[in-house]
Amino acid sequence: MLNILVVEDEAPIRDWIVYTISNISKNFNVLASASNGKEAYELAVKLKPQVIISDIQMPIMDGIELTKEIKKIMPNVLVILLTNYAEFSYAKQAISCGVYEYLVKSDIRQKELNELLSNIYQNIQNNNSAISENQKHIEEKESKYSKSIRKAMEYIELNYKKHISLSSISKYVYLSPEYFSRLFKEEVGENFSTYLTIYRIKKAEYLIKNTDMKISQISNEVGYTNSGYFSKTYKKYKGVSPDEDRY
Repeated sequence: MLNILVVEDEAPIRDWIVYTISNISKNFNVLASASNGKEAYELAVKLKPQVIISDIQMPIMDGIELTKEIKKIMPNVLVILLTNYAEFSYAKQAISCGVYEYLVKSDIRQKELNELLSNIYQNIQNNNSAISENQKHIEEKESKYSKSIRKAMEYIELNYKKHISLSSISKYVYLSPEYFSRLFKEEVGENFSTYLTIYRIKKAEYLIKNTDMKISQISNEVGYTNSGYFSKTYKKYKGVSPDEDRY
């Protein structure tokens, strides 16, 4: 559910926006409406909306001031400002205040509101899903591995771009290299060096397929100072060279 607060000093426009949003989708919920920025601020603090749709010119507190004040305590709230053509240049100031989007009142249609709010709703859903997957991954790691091995894996995640040796990582988790190596193999199912290599290759694969970075740059980005050795290692684990995997 996308919770929305509508702020507009002109009652007919305010009522139309509330009515329209309420009838677009069951996923959109108008928590309340307000006629000025001060009233909207108080309602936002109380109701915690995810989205605020507000007129830019209002009595007592305008839309830009509302945005500045509400962002201080609710930095993640998305603010959509409503303006008219005469206020358009003024509305651009709102971008620096953290406004998500601004709409020209005379151009607002149900279709535009639906597209904008649907995109916001989908982005929030995707973010929540990513957070849930990450939490699930953390919980699985905690239940499967000992504290020392979890700490080693987290170290790899944060430092795979740098040189990591068995000696340095075993020292980081306060274990002897011999004991750490044996424990890692027992719990993870593969040698530390193999795990680190595969982790780096997966990171490299993403960069190869999703960026225009040169192979030499990607090599450095994932912890290999010698791009030739990186390409040889990549082909060993992937069956194709980095250049072949890109096309």
